[in-house]
Amino acid sequence: MNNATVARLAIARRIAPFYARNPKVAAVLVAGSVGAGHADAYSDLELDVFWSAPPTDDERRAPVEASGGAVKTLHPFEEDEWAEELLIDGLKVDTSMFLVETIDRYLADAVGRLSTARDPQFLIAAIQHSTVLHGEAIVRRWREKAATYPDALARKVVAEALAGPPRWYYAPLLAERDDLVFLYELIAAVVRRLLGVLLGLNRMYLPHPNFKWMDHLIGGMALAPPDLAARLRAVYAAPPPDAVRLLDAIIRETLTLVERHMPDVDTGELRGWFTDRRATWDPPAGLDQTP
Repeated sequence: MNNATVARLAIARRIAPFYARNPKVAAVLVAGSVGAGHADAYSDLELDVFWSAPPTDDERRAPVEASGGAVKTLHPFEEDEWAEELLIDGLKVDTSMFLVETIDRYLADAVGRLSTARDPQFLIAAIQHSTVLHGEAIVRRWREKAATYPDALARKVVAEALAGPPRWYYAPLLAERDDLVFLYELIAAVVRRLLGVLLGLNRMYLPHPNFKWMDHLIGGMALAPPDLAARLRAVYAAPPPDAVRLLDAIIRETLTLVERHMPDVDTGELRGWFTDRRATWDPPAGLDQTP
């Protein structure tokens, strides 16, 4: 555990007991890069607090003020969450607060009803990879439930990531034309698809919509093209035609993994979409080109 993580965890451990004093608080977690143990100098501190009943505004402020911090913004309840922006010892602290019944519902939706909804996936992933400061028993129960990742959910995640034409046939012509904005938007869209496929193959919940901390995410994957993180970085660093060739290889290897480990998922049409190329046209010899 590096120094950036240790220093931020120390602040979290200072504030957590003030939350735990309230009998309505069932669990306090450190999420994000700090909770996962790989923070850096830019990392803020993310606290997840789970309540057995809705907190009042005073109950939300009290632990912060008691620990010597300041509430910068107290957001209203929205989409299953209360959120706050705090400042403690000069460190930006973001809190996300949920009811216990909300995470129970999210787990039931994902594991029982095969939901791939984004927000529940984030919260389940956060619980799996967090540092627990209060409520070890209930967090253990949640983690045990999340560990039962159904095969049907994995296939659904993979199928959704593969769905729809990827427009990759534009990539070579964009590279030749040096149309970099469109090309790199397309590359990013394809990389997101591939990482989504790999999350399903590895029975992993989506940790962040923008796949932050890519190296750490890929490092936790048992099934992935070899040296994937380094190769994806190379895609973005290479000249455009080389970037397309590099990503072409990663696409083919990822589809091969799907065919090997989920043979019931049809990749035939997608292989065609990825291998199709926009044809060039040169006028035939002797054609009258007079305008």
